[in-house]
Amino acid sequence: MTRDLAIPPLAPIGEDHVLKRSFYLLPELPGRFAGGQVWVARDQDRANDSVSPVILGGHDWASAWAIDARGQNPFAAIPGGTRQRTLAYRFGMNLVMYALTGNYKGDQVHVPAILERLGN
Repeated sequence: MTRDLAIPPLAPIGEDHVLKRSFYLLPELPGRFAGGQVWVARDQDRANDSVSPVILGGHDWASAWAIDARGQNPFAAIPGGTRQRTLAYRFGMNLVMYALTGNYKGDQVHVPAILERLGN
């Protein structure tokens, strides 16, 4: 079986994108570097629960998350230092939640059922 491995058309991430609120509420998505644009698939594919198959940015998230053998961060987070690195970890958590749960934060249809289960 062959698969189409083409990158879909991309668009800048919107202010209300689920990736910015899948766990932490983040106005931006910094990594080792802050600022710049993050890109996601332009069209949401309901077959993939509206999860973008590509997330692209020049923030160098992997270097922000890196830890060397001594347990130290080998790369500086520029310009925000420790606070920026914390936000990069939070973005990583949002990324994992987004990949695992899809658009559940964006789809509010199930909220009444959840509240009913919780007894609220």
